[in-house]
Amino acid sequence: MLPGMTPDCALSQVTLEHFRREAAGQQPMPAGVAIAAVSAAFALGLVAKVLAISGRRNTLPEDTARIEPLAAAAQAASQRMLQLAGEDIAAFEGYLTARRLPEATESERQARQQGMESTRRGAIDLPLAAAQQAAAGLQLCSEVSAFTPPALIADLGVAATLLESALRGFLLCAQSNASQLVPDAASYRERLATETKRHERAFRQAEAVLELARAAVETAAAPGREP
Repeated sequence: MLPGMTPDCALSQVTLEHFRREAAGQQPMPAGVAIAAVSAAFALGLVAKVLAISGRRNTLPEDTARIEPLAAAAQAASQRMLQLAGEDIAAFEGYLTARRLPEATESERQARQQGMESTRRGAIDLPLAAAQQAAAGLQLCSEVSAFTPPALIADLGVAATLLESALRGFLLCAQSNASQLVPDAASYRERLATETKRHERAFRQAEAVLELARAAVETAAAPGREP
């Protein structure tokens, strides 16, 4: 865990500056998955903001009825991403702890091996779970884009861009952990390929939202248009 954190202290209680310093430091954590998850948490928070403001401006009852549950989903997903970031930090601490276990006796070697195996699986399962959350966030962005006011569409484009980047990062980290930490990386190759293909739709949704944002910005900047 990060210096200054206690076992019952959530990552959300750590200051942004403290997290930034640790990310830039020489300690092994936080690293790729945790940093991508924090970025995705901010992106989903931005989606919630877009929805909250859109709800105040929207006068169509059918859209208003959709906005509230979507805003709640964005808030919950943002919090879940922070939890995943904390779990990633804790998981790597667990891996380091398992590596330090004694192995002088057969029982000690078995305990160490079990601890290593568990943390190795987590090093792949956790970024893949985060990838699924990021993909769900991009689906949310796609739904929200249908009734986002032009003044907020750039913010939604930023959120989609961050979530797409986080999704790519999660998949990359899962592949890296499989190749570096798992003795038989080939056994995970098919699963990782399947997970990557599974998220192709999310990447297309990210690009569609970004194109919508670009188009809205270009329209707003057209000559003769009132600011």
